[in-house]
Amino acid sequence: MIRRSVLDNQSVLRKRQRDYGQWGFGLVKVFLVLFGLGGLSLALTTGYQFASSSPFFRLKNIVVAGVDDSLKGELIRISGITKSESLLSIDSAGIKSKIESHPWIRSVFLRREFPHTLHIRAENEAPVAIALLDTLYFVNSRGETFKKVETDDSVDFPVITGLSPGGEDNGEHLRRVVAFLDLLSSGETPLSIDELSEVYVNQHGELTIYVKKFPFKVRLGREDFTRKLDSLQNVIKHLRSTRRLDQVRSIDLDYIDRAIVAFGDSVA
Repeated sequence: MIRRSVLDNQSVLRKRQRDYGQWGFGLVKVFLVLFGLGGLSLALTTGYQFASSSPFFRLKNIVVAGVDDSLKGELIRISGITKSESLLSIDSAGIKSKIESHPWIRSVFLRREFPHTLHIRAENEAPVAIALLDTLYFVNSRGETFKKVETDDSVDFPVITGLSPGGEDNGEHLRRVVAFLDLLSSGETPLSIDELSEVYVNQHGELTIYVKKFPFKVRLGREDFTRKLDSLQNVIKHLRSTRRLDQVRSIDLDYIDRAIVAFGDSVA
């Protein structure tokens, strides 16, 4: 019994020694892995710093595409890029954010071409109308206001009136107007967008238009614009044939089967 107890104790001791040895070997492996990763990270950091400061990757060419020549220099200026920078260390996200803050820029894409060139492709905002709110704003093809109208800006666009500054439904109303303008631009209606002067939007989103060559307003409502514009053409032909076009004060086409024409104080 005594001999067996001694043997058992020796067996337990040897097992513990093996376990300690395995734990120690495992710790050594972990240390070596961590040491290797640290060395690799240091090597990569040192290599990056060296490459970033090397004249081999110095920025020499900035190519701007997608915008007019008059805007290219301005975009480079507001980006803060200098040709003394390394192409590796350029802050692409920061440059993109700065350029996209320009009111005439919708989006920007950057691409590095090693070793010396940075490509900047910018997409212009394209106004389709001007909205009267607290002041005049350009409206893009998505029905969004994106820039105040300045004195030196071109203003040869239809003007959208009737909106309240900060109105909750302004976005919906602007999108409806833009859809109407798209219809006129398509050439599928007798009225072209070049003939349009103003679009008035009431609180219900109903459109009333003013055409440059006519001294009267035309009420179109909220929908079915193609049919209503065809009706407008027929009404105008009839009024011309009866020599009463110059007496018209307004035409209401927001009906399914008729048009209401107001002459001065009378309605026909």
